[in-house]
Amino acid sequence: MTAGSPALPPRHGLEERLRSLTLARGITVWSLLRVIAALAATLIIFAILLQLLGSDFGTAFNAVIDSAFGNSFNIGQTLMTASLLIATGLAAAIPFRAQLWNVGGEGQMWFGAFCTIGIALNLPKGLAPGLSVAILVIASMVAGAVWGLVPGILKATINANEVITSLMMTFIAIELGNWAIDGIWPQGASNETMSVPANTLMPNIWSGTLVTWGLPLALIAAIVAWAVMSRTKLGFEIRAVGLNPQTARMNGMSVGKVAIVTFALGGAFAGLAGSIFILGINGALPAGFPLNNFGYLGIAVALVARLSPLWIIPSAVLFAGLRVGSDGLQASTGLSTTVGQILVALFVILLLAFRLIRFSYPEVASR
Repeated sequence: MTAGSPALPPRHGLEERLRSLTLARGITVWSLLRVIAALAATLIIFAILLQLLGSDFGTAFNAVIDSAFGNSFNIGQTLMTASLLIATGLAAAIPFRAQLWNVGGEGQMWFGAFCTIGIALNLPKGLAPGLSVAILVIASMVAGAVWGLVPGILKATINANEVITSLMMTFIAIELGNWAIDGIWPQGASNETMSVPANTLMPNIWSGTLVTWGLPLALIAAIVAWAVMSRTKLGFEIRAVGLNPQTARMNGMSVGKVAIVTFALGGAFAGLAGSIFILGINGALPAGFPLNNFGYLGIAVALVARLSPLWIIPSAVLFAGLRVGSDGLQASTGLSTTVGQILVALFVILLLAFRLIRFSYPEVASR
């Protein structure tokens, strides 16, 4: 070390700061109470809105609960929606831990679904179902990772704004999906692609429901993400860069490499969501797919979970319950389905108001 050069901070000191950051971001009783408070405030404001629209809140509330958890079939729908949100939540959480905004989970999911359809329709017909599903899931995750690599590489090489690049990639992916629906593999009878062959569909694992292997795959993905983030050198580097990029760089870590790897990992998880939707839920890519906005809702799921892969699971179930439950409003109250979307959006806004969706870094807290 030359005279006058800054002393490098000891590595164990960086580990201690990372440990304190992880604890600060962990789910606490106070955080859970604020989630409950935000949910209660959402219900109060929603009750006022329903009153103005001439509908009964009690009827609407019972419809939401019944549609999401009223019977085993409805619970299955909620769990499968949660499986998508777990995957897209992970897609957002991993780059966010490195202070990198991946808002392109929607596009990475779309591209994964696009590639799933294309490969499924061209696989040899004699393949065993398990092998077919494994090939398609891996291909979808690789496709999502490739789509995520673009903003990651641009960030690492020319410091391009990852919000803009990941968002632009989303628009491209959606147009590719629409092209598949209208021009490449149109079904003809309905506004969606051709259905994938039966031997490529994920098997059902809960009789009487629509729950398929997509749910355990999403749970496994959350466990893998937790292991990577908390038990590997890569996870340490991601957290170090998120804590302080300059300090991480002084400790020999490549900030550019972290940007590339985190976006690839995030894209892979979003691609998993695309394969789960096609192979485990719908069997085809419908024109209404972008209206679901699972990629964008995954950002809220990740932030409510404080970027913790395991806490993303209950966070996803909460949002899935609201999402699926709100779909039952039209049948019980005669209100448009957009009212259900307002319910979810209102909840996200109140989570922001209760400071549950936010980034908190030590250097900010100390000011």
